[in-house]
Amino acid sequence: MQLKDIKAAYRVTVKGIVRDGNRILFVRERGDTWDLPGGGLEHGESLHKALRREFREELQVKIDIVDAPPIIIPTWNTKFDDPVLIIAYEVRLLSDLQTTPNVQELKFHNLIEAKAAPLDSTLIDKLPALF
Repeated sequence: MQLKDIKAAYRVTVKGIVRDGNRILFVRERGDTWDLPGGGLEHGESLHKALRREFREELQVKIDIVDAPPIIIPTWNTKFDDPVLIIAYEVRLLSDLQTTPNVQELKFHNLIEAKAAPLDSTLIDKLPALF
């Protein structure tokens, strides 16, 4: 049995909240669903180090992590049918965004657009807390 088979265990992911006025950045990595940029922690990796790594890998961008407590979001990944704990930090971009082989598309959504978009998780229930 693997951890992913134990539905009581959360997969921990770290995500970045990138704001542009009243809009937040979402990425489409694979398929038709959208998510906040970021990803899973590697063994022994700090939350901030993981978030910086994920932004480099996904968007070829360096970030500054805002000095504020993260938003903790227990959710369910609909694509992989797994419980996920999202730890979301507000971040500032230090360079221009780029798509990469890891990210097919990126887009800033306002709350209404985000609610209408197919999301990777049940994050939709928590969206108002992000905006």
